[in-house]
Amino acid sequence: MHEPPARDAAPPASEEDAVRRRSPQAALHVQQAIASLVPKLRSLPQPVIAAVNGPAAGGGFALALASDIRIAAASARFNAAFVKIGLSGCDIGVSWLLPRLIGAGLSHELLLTGRFVDAAEALRIGLVSRVTEDGAVVGAALETAALICANSPMGVWMTKEVAWSRLEVGSLQAGIDLENRTQVMTSCTRDQTEQITSFLERRPPEYTDS
Repeated sequence: MHEPPARDAAPPASEEDAVRRRSPQAALHVQQAIASLVPKLRSLPQPVIAAVNGPAAGGGFALALASDIRIAAASARFNAAFVKIGLSGCDIGVSWLLPRLIGAGLSHELLLTGRFVDAAEALRIGLVSRVTEDGAVVGAALETAALICANSPMGVWMTKEVAWSRLEVGSLQAGIDLENRTQVMTSCTRDQTEQITSFLERRPPEYTDS
């Protein structure tokens, strides 16, 4: 079995080591390490909000797509850049994520051409949920984060997990079955009781993630 390449900047110890580092196997290890960022973002219990300033190209585009929410500054631009440098436009999960956000037809066009999508078009096609003035996008992301944090940690976690899983489930009934189990599980938490109690008492909830 081919061993992963050493992750340091030291020069090759030998010509054989140099050849090994340039091998397809070594390149695949590196590619897999980079691509693993996308499922890691998906598996986080906390929602990830991408606040995009300027260009999000190639890997930056992929990380934006892998986020739960995307907010763009007016200067933001998005493209699948890899096809413009002789590589496949399908990289780091983009070929799975993009068509689920904007549909297969438009996704194929963007992947094949590598053209840029500006903030206005991104909003129109559903690539982002909001566009702000330049300089205001981080504040807008924090506002959205505050709205999310007003809900219970378990409720947010299960909402994110089911929403992503639902993209991978093949039928309506399978999705409903998943939702049913999640609702029963979250209804048994102390935070669910606290959220109802605080609403009735007209006070902010005090969550304990329990």
